[in-house]
Amino acid sequence: MSNIKLGVLGLGRMGLIHCGNIKSTPGLVLAAGSSRVEELTRVARERFNIQVYKSHDELLNDPEINWVVIATTTEKHKKWALKAIAAGKELIIEKPVALSFADTEEIFYAADSKGVRVTVHNNRRWDQDFLLVSKVLKESILGDVYRIESRYTDFSASWGAWGYQGSENPWRLKKIYGGGLLNDWGPHLFDQLLVIADSGVAHLVARLYGKIWSGEVDDHFWAEVVFENGLSARVEASNNHRIPQSRWCIVGSRGTLEVAGGDPADWNSALVRWEIDGSTEELRYDIPQPELSSGFYPEFAAAVINSKPLPVLPEHVKRVMKIIDAVRASENTMQVIPLGEE
Repeated sequence: MSNIKLGVLGLGRMGLIHCGNIKSTPGLVLAAGSSRVEELTRVARERFNIQVYKSHDELLNDPEINWVVIATTTEKHKKWALKAIAAGKELIIEKPVALSFADTEEIFYAADSKGVRVTVHNNRRWDQDFLLVSKVLKESILGDVYRIESRYTDFSASWGAWGYQGSENPWRLKKIYGGGLLNDWGPHLFDQLLVIADSGVAHLVARLYGKIWSGEVDDHFWAEVVFENGLSARVEASNNHRIPQSRWCIVGSRGTLEVAGGDPADWNSALVRWEIDGSTEELRYDIPQPELSSGFYPEFAAAVINSKPLPVLPEHVKRVMKIIDAVRASENTMQVIPLGEE
């Protein structure tokens, strides 16, 4: 199967990014988009020369569309995912897939019942810093890795205003839309961690704070995660750091890896230092990258065309959402939350 026709439901800033990535990927056809906002439909029509609908239901009724991308604000993901599944569409859902693990299970159960596939746009699996981390860990030059710290730390007003409505309606700072850093960065950071940890999670403890940018949602969270194989990890995201911390710090019995932190555009250098026969060795890496990596769609196209597993599988997504629920539970109870996995 080639020339897979996709429609993008929601044409805000992220929706238009999806449109551009689809348009530039061989084997994929950007067939349509939908938005109630006239300005956004005009931009999509002019920029991509596609059919645009003024309602999402119209897009779902288009028989030419094979796959639908859900790119609305977070609180509407479940509603439109279930409608798309009922219409027989296969789905790419922008992260987070939903607001809770229970909602996530409902989406995947509906998809299984209908016999359609669902994947999630965890696009930071293709970030250059994460690809470097994965490479170094596979080469085992750090020895026995026992500690991973993965952080996004920055201080910028643009975080809350990221999106079509900008500062007029900074939806990421509002609970009604599913805002907050845990929903924004948690899916990326926990997904990456689970990919490289190669172990089930034993338990975690976590805290969330709303200190500067919003009184409704978190602008800083951290979680200490302990895996069943003994590995421990710190996952943290904050928009309150005037002095950013490292994006990655990974410690092994023979070496350490550190990646520069701050804004994603600054994750462009890394240092590995390790011991060989009693002498210290270093490797420095330049890893420039765009704000948002575009590697998801080529992998997606190859998987669909060649009848291979999708790049982000339901079990991956469910594990991440179970952890995000546990982070909230730990905050509410001020306790360690067990997460022993079957």
